[in-house]
Amino acid sequence: MFKFSFRAAALAGVVLAAAAQSAYAGHGGGCGAPADCCAPAPVCCAPAYRTVKVTEWVPEQYECVRTVYKMVPTTETVTCYRTECVPETRTRKVCVNRTVPECRDVVCTTYKCVPTVETRTVCKKVWKCVQVTTVKRKCVDQGHWECREVPVKEHCLSRLFNRGHGHGGDCCNPCPPPCPKTKTVKCWVPCKVWIEIPCTRTQRVCENVYETCQVTVNRSVPVQEVRKVTTYRCVTEYREEAYTVQVARKVAYPVTRTVCKCVPVQEKVTQCRMVPRCVEKVVPCETKSHFSFGGLFGRGHKGGHGGDCCN
Repeated sequence: MFKFSFRAAALAGVVLAAAAQSAYAGHGGGCGAPADCCAPAPVCCAPAYRTVKVTEWVPEQYECVRTVYKMVPTTETVTCYRTECVPETRTRKVCVNRTVPECRDVVCTTYKCVPTVETRTVCKKVWKCVQVTTVKRKCVDQGHWECREVPVKEHCLSRLFNRGHGHGGDCCNPCPPPCPKTKTVKCWVPCKVWIEIPCTRTQRVCENVYETCQVTVNRSVPVQEVRKVTTYRCVTEYREEAYTVQVARKVAYPVTRTVCKCVPVQEKVTQCRMVPRCVEKVVPCETKSHFSFGGLFGRGHKGGHGGDCCN
């Protein structure tokens, strides 16, 4: 049943829209043509205008009276006071403290140094000679002598004679060269060995030795004795004395002075104010589709024209 009612409502809306559109088209011709329900609607080519009323704020000059305050010099007479110092003699009581010496016996405690023997343990440094044995390493050559055969170095004359007068044992000298001469030489054959040698030496060593001894010290012992001491005591005395003071008094005298006072003054001024005024203006109108639901239901009943471009 709900589907049927929805379809019926939609169909009734379409029929109503078609009837309203036909009435809108036959109400009047567009663009100034006479209203003929049988004539077709003309096509609008030129823009359409309409007259509207607009409220504008226009400046307006007007005169008014306002009250202002101005400084106006005024002469007035006032009474002033000046201070004068007048000498005046007065009497007052004065309290005087006088110092009086007094002599009396006072028991005093003094300290005297008395020698006293005390037993104390002291630490002494004693130096002793101690035998210290250390080991030293030494490199010793434990080699030996041996006899060796070494060639004898020839001198210049022997070389000359052995060569055969300058031939040097060539093909002309059939004699073979002589055997080299040698000699027996005694040579040293080294053999180095590290050996350790103990070494004993005397070294001084410091030792701390604690011992008990008798020490004489000076100790402070309190001793009481009677001494005569002079002290001073303050005695208060009262007496009267005269003194002079300066007394300030006020003396009145007239003075004329000029002061500025604020006086209200009325004056005319011209002021400007904004006044609203209704002005007619010609503005172009908006063109909307005839089949829109806004033109159909919103502006179609205003004046019976439907709010088209020809209105």
